[in-house]
Amino acid sequence: MFLLHGPGRDRLAAVSIGTGRVAVVLAHQSSGSLCQWWPYARTLAARFRVVAFDFDGAGASPSGDGNYPGEVAAAAKWARQHGSRRVVVMGASMGGTAVMVAAAHLGDSVSGVIDLSGPADFAGMNALGAARRVHVPALFAYGTLDLGFAADVRHVRAATAARDKPILAVKTQDHGVDLVNAEYGFAQVRVAVLRFIRDVTRGYRG
Repeated sequence: MFLLHGPGRDRLAAVSIGTGRVAVVLAHQSSGSLCQWWPYARTLAARFRVVAFDFDGAGASPSGDGNYPGEVAAAAKWARQHGSRRVVVMGASMGGTAVMVAAAHLGDSVSGVIDLSGPADFAGMNALGAARRVHVPALFAYGTLDLGFAADVRHVRAATAARDKPILAVKTQDHGVDLVNAEYGFAQVRVAVLRFIRDVTRGYRG
């Protein structure tokens, strides 16, 4: 566990597990915390460094100014400062929106972005508009029965400027982190995520 210095005066509860030159930053859903990613984060940490954090006002992080994409960027910066040479940012639901907006600003300082069930617009973050400035590879996954989110993910993906933008649709109502949960999620989503991370960080093994 450590204290992540976010944008402005934000101080965010965070954890880093695993080691290596490839880092995966995990951004959680609304009304949740970094704990939503466990135990899946531990499976990723067998191969990569994993950095997860509580958005301001969530979990153990005090309230801040709600600059969630800036908090994603801060976690990616921390990973690079601690030895990672390639960083992939991954978010679920609200976190998916945040990583898309962050990726638009981070450019090629990140190797890829993964959006699980992210809404097109949430809490002042416009992923649809940001997608037009995302040129790094992007992976999208959603449940086809996840009404209100499925169409958003498809629209954000269509707007994404990257040429490499695979999308995975699973026939389920499950949402966000539930798609990759190591106990009851979907193996095909976990496999696609792992393959994507390896492909976009080729040459840098964890």
